[in-house]
Amino acid sequence: MDEIMRARAAELRSMPSEGAADWLLQHYPDGGEGIILLEHVSLRKGDYRRLARRYLAGPVHAHARAYRLFAQRIGVDELLRVLSETQGRSDRDADLLAYHLRPLLRDAKDAGDAREAASFIDGLASG
Repeated sequence: MDEIMRARAAELRSMPSEGAADWLLQHYPDGGEGIILLEHVSLRKGDYRRLARRYLAGPVHAHARAYRLFAQRIGVDELLRVLSETQGRSDRDADLLAYHLRPLLRDAKDAGDAREAASFIDGLASG
């Protein structure tokens, strides 16, 4: 992280959770570097949920960073709930999303989370 990003992260840490989430949505409406900043701040779970709904609603991300971050912050079950709200994935997007979610299965600390993730991934494969 460069100096500018460190300064932004420090600024976000000084804000209330809701204000920091609003700032991220205003300055990084599509995620991007906002995901990196989220790794360095602590927000309320509800604000992470709001950000996840916005940042994960578009096309499948090219890397797993956002999925790992939100799985850690809101839990695998809530991440899957947010992802299930997103409709209209192409087969290619579904394959890429499944690719990103499979490591969450291996890392799941809870058997219920692992079952839910496996079921979600199976649903992606069946269209």
